[in-house]
Amino acid sequence: MKEKPVDLKVGVKPVFVQLVHSGPYEGPCRVGRREDLEPEAERARGEEEFKRFGEELRENLSPEARVLEPVKIEWRDDWVVPEEEFGKLEADLEDVDLFVISGGLSQYPAVAVAHRYKKPVAMVGAVVNMDVAACLRARGLEGYAPLDLQELNQLISLLRVRKAVSRTKVLYATEGDVVPVGVVSTIWDLENLRVRFGVEHISVPARALLGRMDRLSQDEEREAQELTDELIKNADQVHMAREELLRSVRFYVTVKKAMEELECNAFVIPCFEVCASRLAEERRVTFCLAHSLLKDEGYPSACEGDMNVLMAMALLMYISKKSAYMGNSYIVDREENILGVNHDVPGLRMKGLGGPALPYEIRNFTFGGWGATIRYDFSKDVGEPVTLARFNPTATRLLGARGEICGGVGFDRIGCSLGVQVKVGDVAELLHREADFGHHLAVVYGDYTQELKEAGKVMKFDVEEV
Repeated sequence: MKEKPVDLKVGVKPVFVQLVHSGPYEGPCRVGRREDLEPEAERARGEEEFKRFGEELRENLSPEARVLEPVKIEWRDDWVVPEEEFGKLEADLEDVDLFVISGGLSQYPAVAVAHRYKKPVAMVGAVVNMDVAACLRARGLEGYAPLDLQELNQLISLLRVRKAVSRTKVLYATEGDVVPVGVVSTIWDLENLRVRFGVEHISVPARALLGRMDRLSQDEEREAQELTDELIKNADQVHMAREELLRSVRFYVTVKKAMEELECNAFVIPCFEVCASRLAEERRVTFCLAHSLLKDEGYPSACEGDMNVLMAMALLMYISKKSAYMGNSYIVDREENILGVNHDVPGLRMKGLGGPALPYEIRNFTFGGWGATIRYDFSKDVGEPVTLARFNPTATRLLGARGEICGGVGFDRIGCSLGVQVKVGDVAELLHREADFGHHLAVVYGDYTQELKEAGKVMKFDVEEV
């Protein structure tokens, strides 16, 4: 399968710039004892500073960074950076996501690096880094001026999220038009997603994907059987027959194998069209369980062919490193500002992809006893903060809101009935804003509204917070 975006790291290239003067002279920009101004004395001091620079980054950068081999480049007081010095940066250029540059009077070389390689440049501190950032931003290049290493790590986190989004490739199952009948507000211009964010997709007919369930290999069937037993063993209760649960697990295995074959790491499928085709009923399967399991592995997966919520879900999952929930939003209590979000797709890793599974039950979706769904009781988490988000149909704006869980519904009912109730700042205003965005919201545990705003700055989309 294509790499898991949530696990990606940012390739950080430390570059120490040293200006080596042509001789031991003093002037309006340079003073010192003659022997200290000799080129070789400068180089000796530079080597020590270069060593400290590399050590400082290795010791203090976030685990989200992959620190590449530090490089020292020299330039002269004729203000020329020799071509061979640039060559030192190119051995691992493909792995570089961010140049972190340090050294005295390093503005011009820093700008030259950004112009030549069209990659972000950051300098930590004050004065010089502000000069470089302003120069680059005015020219449409990326320049960052973190004040300290903590802010540099925050920048690395944002660039990791942007990189993760750019490495997202969606397995887009279709049954008819790219615009699903249940979500006409979906992002329809998928080429625009590729150009602006790097998000790719491969379209496959939903009926072909369902048909692949009939051709599982022996190993794939064994995987489905074992996972079914594991889900039953770990569930607090199971309210459906094992054979019916197995059918939904087979669909999950089918999707996972298709994602591996087509090198995808996200999934979306329409519900209404497949339902009307009778394909789901013929195979006695719904897609809910597959969505839950994929998200728990770090792969965004959305209902009803909804690309807006898939993109918001991806962003929230990559920021939080938690499985996301999604659903229809509606007003529960206008006076108390309580919002409801309903869909049968909770995750077992909603409190952390690397953490323990949440307690759950398994319940059939249909009155016919088929269509497996995970049931989580959101009322266990009253008081927990959450973030809700959705992109608009052109993927130029993101709606974001913070809230606090105040209840759960539908835990013991069949159908698409599971839900979480969230107290928000202004539920009516949130619903009014949705008229520009659409009706599904992605939900993650924790308050990440500030991170969404910062992501919007580096990824060039507007964030509207309610």
